[in-house]
Amino acid sequence: MIKTEEQVVTSTTTDRRRYPRLDKKARLQSGLLTYPIADEDFAVGTMDNISLGGIKMHSSRKYEDGSLLQIKLTLPGWHKYHTGFLKVLEDSIGTPLTAVCEVLRSEREGREFTTALRFINVDPEDFSALECYLDKQINS
Repeated sequence: MIKTEEQVVTSTTTDRRRYPRLDKKARLQSGLLTYPIADEDFAVGTMDNISLGGIKMHSSRKYEDGSLLQIKLTLPGWHKYHTGFLKVLEDSIGTPLTAVCEVLRSEREGREFTTALRFINVDPEDFSALECYLDKQINS
């Protein structure tokens, strides 16, 4: 079967992602998930975009596909969507979003590595706050 030009454009531009992405730069720290967790093993990087499915980040460190990482993401404003008592405290101290992620791929781009991460474990209240934050940012 020969595809028409319209069919080709549609098939190549279709985004198969499950969640919409928010293009936003934010500081993050990443490190291999180990026990006990050692803060000195964290690399500083930059998030490029985020969705409920995961993060695209840039850092100086290459991670192997399938590795588990702990990330600490400084995403201003996300915690104001938390419910309950800690909302005010978290907002005042800028608590980072922490999560366990799986490395989907890590590729060299110039002097850095671009790494695609999938969320594996996020505290349910943090995930709910992130969901509200992303919904507000993407749909406003």
